[in-house]
Amino acid sequence: PTISTIAPTHEIEATFDCKCPEWKVLCAANRAKQLLGIDHEDGYAMVNQFKQEMETIDRNNIVLVDTEILPSDGGERFKRMFVCYERASYAFKVHCRRLLAVDGWKMNNPYNNVMLVAAALDGNNGILPVAFCEVEIEDLDSWVYFLKNINNALRLESGTGLCILADGDNDVEYAVEEYLAHATYRQCCHRIFTEMVNKFPKAVVHHLFWAACRSTSALAFFKYMELICVQSKECHDWLEKSNWKRWALFCVPEWVKCTCITLTITEKLRNYCQPYLEMNIARKFEAIARLTSELFEQRRMVVWNWNREKVPPKVRDVINDRCIDGKRLSVVQDHGTLLKVTDSLSSSYDLNMEAMTCTCGLWQISGIPCPHACIGIHYINGNVEDYVDELLSVQNFLSTYAPGMMQLPKENAWKWHSGHNLHPPMTVALQPLTLQPPNDITSNKDLQHTLHHYYSTTDNLQVNVFLTLIVCCFP
Repeated sequence: PTISTIAPTHEIEATFDCKCPEWKVLCAANRAKQLLGIDHEDGYAMVNQFKQEMETIDRNNIVLVDTEILPSDGGERFKRMFVCYERASYAFKVHCRRLLAVDGWKMNNPYNNVMLVAAALDGNNGILPVAFCEVEIEDLDSWVYFLKNINNALRLESGTGLCILADGDNDVEYAVEEYLAHATYRQCCHRIFTEMVNKFPKAVVHHLFWAACRSTSALAFFKYMELICVQSKECHDWLEKSNWKRWALFCVPEWVKCTCITLTITEKLRNYCQPYLEMNIARKFEAIARLTSELFEQRRMVVWNWNREKVPPKVRDVINDRCIDGKRLSVVQDHGTLLKVTDSLSSSYDLNMEAMTCTCGLWQISGIPCPHACIGIHYINGNVEDYVDELLSVQNFLSTYAPGMMQLPKENAWKWHSGHNLHPPMTVALQPLTLQPPNDITSNKDLQHTLHHYYSTTDNLQVNVFLTLIVCCFP
């Protein structure tokens, strides 16, 4: 794969009397580099150049590269890299709800690296990437490094005013408690659910568990916990000891204004980034940076379609659903800004229209009027959209993305500087690439026959490698 593509192209044409498209040969060459890991080595050699380009487009962008000295030649080996976009971090701190979802993604490369990610939600429930960090392994030291740098990038005092949602793997919970002492830690409910199912596979409490998780008041939460106890006391006792205050929705601080209880934020972000995750490290971070700037531009433009609206479309959809749910309710007491609402089950809820609170808890947790509030607002001839939290307004959404984000130039437009290149990390359980006989390549008999014909026609090993990749990967 280190040879030029011209020679194999000419030899294929001379040997088989057919012209192989250049794009197919290039794809085969790139695939060969991926299989051998050579492409990833090139990526580490480009890391310092990527850092310079990021700082060129915005001097407040943060790219930190940690290395270790090689005792053999005094060179530098890559250890970890932290990247935080200044525009994204500012948008999160000033204009977004203060819930930051963090997770670790295993990378499919010869070094088995892990990418730590942090993302948030904007006022229209869009994913906002905030920071990325590539590390050798996901452990306490890596999480401390990642979270400390996020805290510094956001200019916070030990995580003040920050709510971290994580799955609890690899000491992330301990890292938050010890190094972001003023931050609020939230546990992903899916992780609790998985452990519960493994421990109590016969307990028929799945729907009750999720109902308890999503309960916005203590009264509703403990009602479902009692129902779980009826089905399985052992499961109930285990949930009681699981520090439920960290995963029950009604325990979320009201200033967070978010009802997320699982890591769907980072799962959606991974789907966005999936096409780039197998690239080498420099091209991967370049692609993610360009994706983030494109998100800023798309959302900056789309907001002009909402210039006559008070709330974004996703918020309006929630309001419409809650207004429909509110039709089964009725106002039974009116004391000015204090209302009492009841439903068909004779359950009553107290509203404070001035403080924008409801005893069900949903209004103050989500920032959007609950069904009880919707019927109360209609009762006083008000507009429901006027009672939505400011963080979820169109004006705030515009302020989030209006400044835009400078796009990172493509690699061929980088201003290359002479400098030291980084050595890649040590490979972990790297399987060597060997050319197998045709029968071992595939079980397809027609493909075996074709490859056997190709192998018997030319003895050039380089051409054989290209032909194998072209036939197998690009039929």
